[in-house]
Amino acid sequence: MRLKAKVAALIAALLVAPSLGTHAQAAPVGNPFLRGLKNPSELAAKVEASLKADPTGQGIIDPARCRRDGSCATPQDYLLMIEQADPGAHLTFVEQLPDFFRSLKMVQAPRGEYWMACLKVSPGRKFSPVLHCLSRNFKKGEQAWVDAATHVIVLAEDCTNPVEKPVPPVCAYVEFYTARPDTVVRFALLGPRPVLDDCIGVKRAGEQQFETWWRDECASAYCSFEEDAAVVGEPVQLIGSYVPKPGWHVLRVPLFLATEASADYRVVLCLDRSGEHSDGVGVQWFDYRARYNNPTAIVWYSPELVPHKEPPLAWTFGDWAHGVRALQPR
Repeated sequence: MRLKAKVAALIAALLVAPSLGTHAQAAPVGNPFLRGLKNPSELAAKVEASLKADPTGQGIIDPARCRRDGSCATPQDYLLMIEQADPGAHLTFVEQLPDFFRSLKMVQAPRGEYWMACLKVSPGRKFSPVLHCLSRNFKKGEQAWVDAATHVIVLAEDCTNPVEKPVPPVCAYVEFYTARPDTVVRFALLGPRPVLDDCIGVKRAGEQQFETWWRDECASAYCSFEEDAAVVGEPVQLIGSYVPKPGWHVLRVPLFLATEASADYRVVLCLDRSGEHSDGVGVQWFDYRARYNNPTAIVWYSPELVPHKEPPLAWTFGDWAHGVRALQPR
């Protein structure tokens, strides 16, 4: 059977397979601050009205909109994010927000991808602002709201989420596929030193934007990466996990991981499927290939789907020796 036909047959079978129960629950990626606004003055008016009702700035600005689409920001949320993203604005009190918003200029949004804030939902339905949350391109026709004094992009028009900074123009990528029997995916970066890089992000299946690697939402003793770290001889520097939907997922990682300079580093992934825990899949610098104008490695859904002459990266189960070989230098 040709490769494409084999992939199609396998995926079709998996998509109709019964979904298995799991204690893990999918966490929301991130909520908008406040949608549905036409200009900064409209946001200023809403914040003013909110502060009249609650001078502390801790009240939700638009409760009706919050119930409708999760736009649950408070004045304090905006203040906390803008203090970090645009320190030159010198905002220290929520009372300054209305005048500041009215001073913003609407300009054509720049090209390229930007990190933006979001509201992260915690247990108990509490919303917390996170500055380094999501990254995306500005949408077609979307404008950027800019601080006229500092020239910093402050808010994105579509969601009025505060804007942090641009994503590097070139990164490396690790793609992998999950299907309905898969309940949790985990991933980690192993290496001798911490890696602080604005490339780092993950795009879940079905999403249009990247997000930060949330700290192990689905922690498990079965896949703590301790054994992988022992094999590699380097500690875990970064870790993340989530409940996956069926489809292709993408880890975005620093470009240097696709060069020989990163020989001591590994991106390691593991998967829970039908009650089983996969072996660790270790991605090394020479596993990346030039795809889509960026170095990209692919973890295939099963070993028999790996194309000829492609790196032997695939989910395996109960084959620890295979996992060890994947982690060791090849």
